[in-house]
Amino acid sequence: MKPLIIPYGNDSGCLPCPKWSGMFMKMFISVLWVLFPLMLMSQEKIIAHRGASSMAPENTIAAFSKAIDLGVGYIEIDLRFSKEDSIMVVHDETLDRTPNGSGKVNQFTYQELKGFSAGYADKFGSGFENEKIPTLFEVLTLAKGKVMVSIDVKNSPETPIIEQIEKMDMIDEVFLMSYNIEKLKRIINSNQEIRTVLLKNTLTSIDLETAKEIGAFAVSTSYISPIYLVKKAHDKNLELWLGIVNDPAKVESLLGQNVDAVLTNHPQLMTMDTEKQIVVFPNPFFKEIKISLLNTENVQSVFILNAKGELVQEFKKPFPSHLFWEPGTNVIKGLYLIYVISDERIIFEKFLYL
Repeated sequence: MKPLIIPYGNDSGCLPCPKWSGMFMKMFISVLWVLFPLMLMSQEKIIAHRGASSMAPENTIAAFSKAIDLGVGYIEIDLRFSKEDSIMVVHDETLDRTPNGSGKVNQFTYQELKGFSAGYADKFGSGFENEKIPTLFEVLTLAKGKVMVSIDVKNSPETPIIEQIEKMDMIDEVFLMSYNIEKLKRIINSNQEIRTVLLKNTLTSIDLETAKEIGAFAVSTSYISPIYLVKKAHDKNLELWLGIVNDPAKVESLLGQNVDAVLTNHPQLMTMDTEKQIVVFPNPFFKEIKISLLNTENVQSVFILNAKGELVQEFKKPFPSHLFWEPGTNVIKGLYLIYVISDERIIFEKFLYL
């Protein structure tokens, strides 16, 4: 089967509004039918890199909220300290790229940092101009009970970070990551219940041995590292995370080779939404079924598949809130699925024709 590369032609990383050709639609549906069980299984293995950073400015509450809404297993965040040691969530050492400031993060107080916009105007325009640099406390509060948090501690002192995590009773919900082996050792010595991740740009067997020796939980490296190291990591009871991967076909391949988690800037292309955003009634049905779309905004395509993954009905724009389907005489009874493709996600629901 030829891998499906779902296009994402704009900077936001969202699926463009496609003009489906008959041939492409058939290919898309056949591949989607095969992939959707894997995608459901793999949502918990997706790490949203700096949040859903192709949909909203990186390391902001907006990006983390979107990632949580998509149902990912993890969000990844970066930490820097303010002038008076407030723990801020921002990637760069300086404010020159993503916030609308200039200078080093640690030269500004908490209040001063909160005065900047983290909306990343160069990429997102004015759409997120009210987004602020969040604190670790704010992000952990948002994530608690909803998603795991992978924290790149950068060159920040680890003790205040550990104390914040302990105070919020989130030891079981976080991973602390670093390239610095001595820092990871100090974290483990401080609290052996905290799971740590050794970061490596390129991974070798020696790095796996080092991670094992210091008691790390996992290693995280570039997807170009040799795939045979997955088994070597597992033999040492280490998880292996790979990133940054924005191609859903490559993610499918990596997870199929037992990679434990994949970091991506485009979690919206790796996950499927199964929340009740589609209501079908009655279900099962005998003659006609009513399909209610709870949100038609940005919907691109709506179609029904049979149990073989064959297209049996495609609805045309504009999409009303309620769609009706009455199978013809040539439609056999059985299990069907309705798929709704929007610019941010894939939503589906099963129903039974009796």
